[in-house]
Amino acid sequence: MLRNVGFIGTLILYTFGYIGDIRLFMHIATFTSLPLLIWMIIGNQAAKHIKFPLYFMLFAIPIGEQLIPFLQELTTDIAVPLLELTGIPIFRNGLYLDIPAGRFLVAEACSGISFLVASVVFGNLYAYVSFRSLKKQLLFVFTSLIVPIIANALRVYGIVLTAHLTDMEYAAGADHIIYGGIFYVIILFLLIMIGEKFRDKSPEVNVSLKANVFKKKKPQLLFVSLIISVLFFIQYTWLNNIEKSKQSIITQKQFLNIQQLPFKINQEELRQWQPNFAKADITQQGHILQNNGRNIDFFFAVYNSGKGELISSMNRLYDSERWTLVSRKVIALARSHIYVTKLASPLGANRYIFHWYQLGKKKFTSDIKAKLYQTSNILLGHNNNSLMAFSIQFTDNDTDVFNELQNFITTNIDAIDKILPSNNDA
Repeated sequence: MLRNVGFIGTLILYTFGYIGDIRLFMHIATFTSLPLLIWMIIGNQAAKHIKFPLYFMLFAIPIGEQLIPFLQELTTDIAVPLLELTGIPIFRNGLYLDIPAGRFLVAEACSGISFLVASVVFGNLYAYVSFRSLKKQLLFVFTSLIVPIIANALRVYGIVLTAHLTDMEYAAGADHIIYGGIFYVIILFLLIMIGEKFRDKSPEVNVSLKANVFKKKKPQLLFVSLIISVLFFIQYTWLNNIEKSKQSIITQKQFLNIQQLPFKINQEELRQWQPNFAKADITQQGHILQNNGRNIDFFFAVYNSGKGELISSMNRLYDSERWTLVSRKVIALARSHIYVTKLASPLGANRYIFHWYQLGKKKFTSDIKAKLYQTSNILLGHNNNSLMAFSIQFTDNDTDVFNELQNFITTNIDAIDKILPSNNDA
């Protein structure tokens, strides 16, 4: 019963992911359905004997990219105190680390995600073949999760320390990648040594399986095949109906009539900030001219044709080669919530970005909640989504910039809402 419900769940999850273009849901549904199909075909008794291989198939799910920003910050949080304890003068500006000898960036490649994924997969496999106790298995898997995170922070610490001691002669260029690879091999070897220390001696392996364990009666196989065929037919019909509904949504581009806004606007391409939202039906950007002489940059992206995705890993709120993340938080503002991002550049400039997703009459700051709500709207025949973002660039001496941008949005939020497309009353 459980396997049948699980398989139906994967079909529903895949359909939901397909409609909302949520690749993670589609990947989870695809790679979860395979062990469930095998389970349905061979039955409960045989599935018990191969439960680990069935579970191990789940590691084929391509996941981990979402953890990169978190791992970058965590690595920096650990490495900086270690450098300070060593006595190295260091100034942290977001993900940039400044020492007297030079500057370092904890980039995406420095997050250690590849080693973390490899370590967790190896940890699960090693725990299965080396330990009989579930407690020991879980403990080793947990170790394989924690060790690479700490090791990656030590690697960053070692690179900066080496560069400092050699006046940037070593570990400041491509050679630090080689050092990192060697370091990871050493850490993996130590992980194996830890496992060997506590490994169960002569684990019992039952290979005397009866041949009829993997046999299933013909009527049962026919019944399983019938269920699978019916489920796939239902999913195919459902997807077809949703696609037809999706195509019936209004597809003409709708420009935001920003000239109705109660402030002076100069529309032009943003050269300093440079957000990028691919395949938007329209994007409008430029500067809001204030009486104090300081401009507020704005960027609007509208999606209502179903051809592009408002929330996608391909979209960028800022140019990551020019700016690095300092902090981000959600604040309550104007009867809603606004996402606040603070950035820093290598040249010493800073920038605040206030943004939110506008889906119909609702505002969202969470990518996940907005994506799920957007997908639900498509299922109901609605597809009208926008990104609204405002930003100010400043220096460290400008202490009132945050309050200035906050007051601006509070004052003008109602006027901004009025220029949004109104064909979605969701």
